[in-house]
Amino acid sequence: MQVDFIKGHMGGNIIVFLYGEQIPKGREVEVALEVLEPLSISGHETGILYPPQNGGNLMVKIIGFSSRRFIPMCGGLTQVLGKLLIETRLGQYFKITVQEPVTTVLLETDGGLVEIKVEVSNKRAKRVLTNMRAFVEKCYNEGVYPVDLQGVKAMRVGNVLVLNGDDLKERYPEVDFEKMDELTKQRLVKLQEEFNLQKHMPVKNVDFALYDWNPKFSGDARVVFPHNIRANHIEPACGTGTVAVGIAMLAKGEIKGEEIRIQFESGKGPAIGGPELSYLELKCKEGKVKEAYFSHNRIELTAMGRAWLSG
Repeated sequence: MQVDFIKGHMGGNIIVFLYGEQIPKGREVEVALEVLEPLSISGHETGILYPPQNGGNLMVKIIGFSSRRFIPMCGGLTQVLGKLLIETRLGQYFKITVQEPVTTVLLETDGGLVEIKVEVSNKRAKRVLTNMRAFVEKCYNEGVYPVDLQGVKAMRVGNVLVLNGDDLKERYPEVDFEKMDELTKQRLVKLQEEFNLQKHMPVKNVDFALYDWNPKFSGDARVVFPHNIRANHIEPACGTGTVAVGIAMLAKGEIKGEEIRIQFESGKGPAIGGPELSYLELKCKEGKVKEAYFSHNRIELTAMGRAWLSG
């Protein structure tokens, strides 16, 4: 089987896009996962693109490498897709009308309609802002509450396990999130296993957000996303994970207000921190997030071509 692909990343969160018309019905997950394998095209998530069906500009079906199934939303994917639609022929293919200074695109996802606004100048995407409202609503519907993991305080935010690294250091001072050495990785694996044993979710957790308030560069806080350490899946940046961190911070009282803006250092690699920046804007009411907007300061297109798959 041959499939065309376009590849890009948001601060190291690697996304591979495929055309749905080239994939046999019923084999979408199989094809997406083969493309994501390290010895294939390699990436963290696949976005399969289709013509719109429910009032949007195009439909995207998202498959995660660690979840190995369809997932409702990926913030990094929306950021890269926004750039693709402006700077390649993909926008023409899906009949997107590019307008300056802002082009608005509605994406049909399994999590609902997702609006992205792309700031455009001289046919280049300068910034992509993703409206994460649907994901916020999903998190509160599934549950936002504290959990105790063998004496370590953490939060469940929807499908995301959120951990303030300083809370882990209180129990295990030897952990080092900057080096992300084997001892630190094993501590994180054990916490994720404990979270699964407590059965907070019907499936195993593969969405893990780690943050602290100790930035080294220009952010307010810093993040990394050790979703599946055993499979070496540690994302340096993650849109949904960043939103989950913001929800957790508000629930814990670490941030307050009705309109909050946070800059997170992200994107350095498998360790916590920057120097790249993820931006989160929250609108809150009565102690809950009502609106969330996400963007990242480094979105790059890296490759396009044709892949030969085994099927």
